Amino acid sequence: MKFIRAIITYCLFPVVFVGTMCLAILGMDNGLHKVIILSLVSLTTGIIIIIFEQINPNYKQWNQTQNDVKTDIMHALVSMTLVPHILDIALAVTLLGVALNLSNIVGFAFWPHNWNIIMQLALAMLISQFGEYWVHRFMHEKPFLWRFHATHHSPKRLYFLNAARFHPIDTGASHLSAYPPLVILGAGEEVLLLVAIWIYVHGMFQHCNIHLKLGWLNYIFSMAEIHRWHHSLVLEESNANYGNNIIFWDIVFGTMFFPKDNKAKQDVGIANLPNFPQKYISQILSPFKWDTITGSSKII
Repeated sequence: MKFIRAIITYCLFPVVFVGTMCLAILGMDNGLHKVIILSLVSLTTGIIIIIFEQINPNYKQWNQTQNDVKTDIMHALVSMTLVPHILDIALAVTLLGVALNLSNIVGFAFWPHNWNIIMQLALAMLISQFGEYWVHRFMHEKPFLWRFHATHHSPKRLYFLNAARFHPIDTGASHLSAYPPLVILGAGEEVLLLVAIWIYVHGMFQHCNIHLKLGWLNYIFSMAEIHRWHHSLVLEESNANYGNNIIFWDIVFGTMFFPKDNKAKQDVGIANLPNFPQKYISQILSPFKWDTITGSSKII
């Protein structure tokens, strides 16, 4: 049994991540629509994580619901599905023409379409995550922006659906910092789809309640081992590891926090906002009722 748990701990994420990428490329090669590919990958990954959260949990207590599932499902439907879809349509309408005009003006395509698809994906992640890093960091460092990001830090446990708990404005800001540079530079649809799959699969694993260890891969992915520190009740620990999907920019700007001789604690949330609202509508309204939230001890 220990051997099986060890395999899960060290191999589950790399195997699923590489597997989903390979299946996505295979699906594109066979003409499957990107919506079908993304839906199948997300659903399959979610099912795998649900199973292994029970088999090999990081903390057994995190598997106990706290009347949070309905709230997180609503966030998944709005912030992880509806908002990105609307923004993708808007970006396609407004920026594809910009990208075409830029290519015509300079006489060549900015995006290296002749590169191997994996190399294109790596470049896309470095470019897109630079903007997301700074948006995420500002969400922590600027008090007004924190009002919107606090929703993501409000859970009292971590499990895969936490990946969707974002205020729609927070989601919109992150999305608009990540994708426009890729569209303007002329990245192809296959690259944009692989970026989306990386974000969905990585996000669910990043917040999952599975005991995972990635070793040297922690210096590539901003995975659960590292990200759990970001949800710490201790401010100095949570104001770090801003990379949503890669840790590269944290390393560059000195915000990576990963004490190898310790493990992130079970208690997570917002220390100075213990009564942050836990219902969906209340969380959506929370940035606009901030004085009430910060000054009351009876918010529901």
